[in-house]
This record gives sequence, C-alpha cells and structure tokens, in this order.
Amino acid sequence: MSIGRRRFTVSSLALVLASALSGCSTAGTTPVDIDGLPGVWTGRGGGRVEFHADGRFSMKGIPTESIGFAFSEPPDEDRVAGSGTWERVPDEDQVQLMIDAGDSFAEDAQIAVLMVAEDGPPQVLFFSTNVDKPYGYEIRRNS
Repeated sequence: MSIGRRRFTVSSLALVLASALSGCSTAGTTPVDIDGLPGVWTGRGGGRVEFHADGRFSMKGIPTESIGFAFSEPPDEDRVAGSGTWERVPDEDQVQLMIDAGDSFAEDAQIAVLMVAEDGPPQVLFFSTNVDKPYGYEIRRNS
C-alpha cells in the first residue's frame, strides 16, 4: 500500500471514529409536521400542550426552565401554564409559541420555540431554551 493511500485510509478511519464518538445529533434539523401538530401533546411530569388548528394553543405543567424568559424574570414556580398563538417560523425547522400575558405570565407575553427531537413517526418535539443549551423538555402527541 502506498504512503498516500495509507494516509487517506487512516484519515478516513479517524473521521468516521470522530463522528461516532461525537454523538452527532439531528435534533432540531427536521421541520415540524404542521399537519400533525393539532391535538394534545404531553411530557414527563404532567406537562401538556394542546394545539388547535386555528393557530391557538394552551399549555400547563411545563417546567419553567423550558421557557426562555426574555422580557421579565421567570415566575417563582416550578411549572408554568399559559395560552396564546403558534406559528411555523418561515424557512426554519421550528414552531414559535407566542404566549399571552396571563396565567403564569402575568407581567409580559413571552415566546417559546419548539423543534423536532425525533423525526418519528410520530414526531417528538422539544422546547428549545437558548443557544447555549438548545435541547429541552420533550412532548409527544397523544394518539
């Protein structure tokens, strides 16, 4: 085997090994199935999000750390409840939840982002919290 071919083989093996060890994830890179979104989705510990076909949603029991609070301090409670509107973000693989002021969000409206954790079927979604720790609380659609 020539030296050049041996280097190519060793380099290829190193690349494959590095990829395997890095735990490459495809979470957040698949578009959310908007047609399959309406319905009730639940997560561990009793979290629940209900999506309506008219673009409205309601949620309860969602862990507070799952929401990226941009306009105010997080409420002093472990789990939050609220409602508002949802929409697919154009050219992105995510859905935005525009949470109305009220319920756990008494001071200000907030925004949460959902992305695909597992492509499925059925898809599993997760709350994307921030750029430093994007992967958060998972919800699954009830059958």
